[in-house]
Amino acid sequence: MKSKLKLAGFLIVILSINLFAQKFSADPKDLRNNATFVSEAPFEKIVGLSSGLDATVTINKEDITKNPKGNVKVKIGTIKTGIALRDKHLISENWLYVEKYPNAEFKLKQIKAQSFRELVDGRKIKVTFVGNFTVHGVTKEVEAQGEITFFKESEQTKLKALGNLLVISAKFKIKLSDYGVVIPSMVVGKLSEDVVISVDFVASN
Repeated sequence: MKSKLKLAGFLIVILSINLFAQKFSADPKDLRNNATFVSEAPFEKIVGLSSGLDATVTINKEDITKNPKGNVKVKIGTIKTGIALRDKHLISENWLYVEKYPNAEFKLKQIKAQSFRELVDGRKIKVTFVGNFTVHGVTKEVEAQGEITFFKESEQTKLKALGNLLVISAKFKIKLSDYGVVIPSMVVGKLSEDVVISVDFVASN
């Protein structure tokens, strides 16, 4: 009898979590969804932009810290820095080796809310995203500072996409050597060991 009660209680908890969980997806064809990569070296600042990305987020609308799931994938080959030759070098075997490692990917493990936990229409929530970031075949846990804003479907939001919207931004820093990326001698002073990565996208459900 006790085991049946425990099972019933467990099922109620699972059902209550699923009841408030919503899955949001970003449109990879929407070029306003993007990731940027910034390198500030002594002799040069490089800004790379990848427009359009694959992203999904499953989040509990009553408490965003409860069992969130998410995935953001960026195609390395789409990064543009404004100089075609530099872009060619960037994806080459000597740098990011896009033929072997075509994507940079972030898998969400946890959300730490710095203020509110409940999704309320139009309210911005400052958060820390914790997850595994993979690039160049190496995966490491990172923490990204960011914001989440929820919008209930309205005539105005329908101009962007059907359904409720989730606007997400995040920023974190990585060290290239931590991911096995060696800076070629010919660009020493032009490419920084530290790279700041920012992601901005709108997802709907």
